[in-house]
Amino acid sequence: MPTLIVDPLKCTKCGICISVCPCGIIGFGETALPEIDARKAGSCVGCGHCTLFCPSSADSLSSLNPAELICASELEMPSESAAQNFLKTRRSVRRYKQEPLSKEVLTRIFDTVKMAPTACNDQPVRWIVSRDAQKTKQIVNLILCWMREEIFKDPTSQLALLGAHMIAKAKEGTDGLLRGAPNAAIAVVPKSHRWPEDGTIALTYLELAAHSMGVGACWGGFLTMAVRNFAGLREFLEIAEDEHVCGAQMLGYPEIKPTRQFPPREDVNITWL
Repeated sequence: MPTLIVDPLKCTKCGICISVCPCGIIGFGETALPEIDARKAGSCVGCGHCTLFCPSSADSLSSLNPAELICASELEMPSESAAQNFLKTRRSVRRYKQEPLSKEVLTRIFDTVKMAPTACNDQPVRWIVSRDAQKTKQIVNLILCWMREEIFKDPTSQLALLGAHMIAKAKEGTDGLLRGAPNAAIAVVPKSHRWPEDGTIALTYLELAAHSMGVGACWGGFLTMAVRNFAGLREFLEIAEDEHVCGAQMLGYPEIKPTRQFPPREDVNITWL
């Protein structure tokens, strides 16, 4: 478990590390310096708040790499309007260039994704990412296999009718499922994890991190449905029975980009209390 290391020459005993600890396990010890209560040490989630919020940089959590800590004042941050425009200009991309994303680009994207919040800092999300466009095409073919099974089960069901349409498009050479995206990413968490929403949050981070790098993304509804319901696809993706599929994203460079913003949206539906 992580241990708290305090530099007595830097510590001002301000108590901020105590107040920001979400687990309430830090207090002033016999040396008058902050320390983790030994009886509660097992409750530490390793969030690093005690280190990140220390105004004198006196605290260090053993699970953190000091070389990765950056002074917050040195980080370049967007203005309010720039941040809002970034969020508002996110588009669901459904036409992609055939060029797959490089491993370097994917690594940079997921370096941001790993910062997505998770309950109790469990970080339970596991990713399955197709780097090879041919692998992505195999995923599309397996979704079509699932749809053929659904047609056989009940040709009059809504899914079967939709599947017939997608199969017809595929015969014409059009990918209506992943829209020709060269890459795809699926997020899973253990079924035992109590907050599967962590995976959905991480998928949103993925979409926004991609947007920041000029990479397009779109939520893969058909892929998500197929992985949840078709054993053949789960086996191909090596997703275990004890894992819950949170969702999927298509990824790739946009073939075309919008020349104007913003699309119409309805007013936010809010109940004020």
